[in-house]
Amino acid sequence: MTLSNPPLTPSRSRVFDRPAARFTDDGRLEVRASALGQCRRALWYAATEQEVTNPMTDETKLVLEAGQALEPVVVRAMQRRFWSVTPADPDAPLRVEVEVIPGLTVTGHPDATGAIELFGDERVIEVKTRGPEAFKRWQTLGAERSHPESVAQAACYTLGLYGDFRETVIATLDTGSRRWDYEVIPADRVERAWDRACERLAPLAEHYEVHGADPDALPERDFAGSDWQCQRCSYLNACQPGEAAEVEDEAETEPVDLVSDDDARAALHEYERIQQQLKSLDADKRGALKTLQHWLTGKGEAKARLEGSAKARTVGMVTSCRYSVDHKRLNALLAPEQRAEIVTEQTSEYLRVS
Repeated sequence: MTLSNPPLTPSRSRVFDRPAARFTDDGRLEVRASALGQCRRALWYAATEQEVTNPMTDETKLVLEAGQALEPVVVRAMQRRFWSVTPADPDAPLRVEVEVIPGLTVTGHPDATGAIELFGDERVIEVKTRGPEAFKRWQTLGAERSHPESVAQAACYTLGLYGDFRETVIATLDTGSRRWDYEVIPADRVERAWDRACERLAPLAEHYEVHGADPDALPERDFAGSDWQCQRCSYLNACQPGEAAEVEDEAETEPVDLVSDDDARAALHEYERIQQQLKSLDADKRGALKTLQHWLTGKGEAKARLEGSAKARTVGMVTSCRYSVDHKRLNALLAPEQRAEIVTEQTSEYLRVS
């Protein structure tokens, strides 16, 4: 493993905007740490400089760039929350290089290092930004289940910076609410994340040793064509010609009841009318309850009878108790396999009008 400080560059993009994988001048295969979760075939396409067939849309680029721009905001928020943090130099970040096996290395630039002031050793801080749903999923399931590639990336930086494995911090910002939180991954699980990443990369190194940098000799795929990893891959049409079109055709051939634009517009207007009516009723209800609460308080009683329009009713204050789970502590105490038996996912589908 090696560390180096590259010379100052006039543009941040020259340091950070590099391919997911490439062949170096000295004949090694170099994989970008942030690409550890990508399909090995996609990494091969990138390393052999094959043409991108499914480039990112402008909307996707906007989300990606916005996330990158917000990462320093998370670091500053941590510094205000009693963290001693050393952020990466945006123009000359510290470069980490870790050898997986001879001929294949993983490289990257840690976002920051630090620790809560006065406590513990310095550790890698990997900063991520997530949308509201992904943020909630990360908090509930833990990074090792929700975004395992982020833990493998942090593990690479930890090994490269310190020469061993230690606790690692994943700090995440909810881009919707602008809330942030962090998770501490224990050292033994950081090491396990790195071991798993190495197991995935080893066949790619063996493939390179056998075939050299041959763009036509493709390694095995890691995902099926219907998986989201494939559907978002920049090389989907090169890897599986027609797969994107087939998925679209399947969606188009699903039987649906034909509804005209006028019918849909009328349904939307009815939905809006009812929503407005419900909001007005809800406001009236809250006002009536507030009046009853003031009446009960004035009587100095917790419960009282009052004649209603149809019958006498009991008006009383009710105390309820709710229980919550500290997922941060749960994630720190239990391995992902154990948490999977306790915290399960349920997916539902509904229509939202916004």
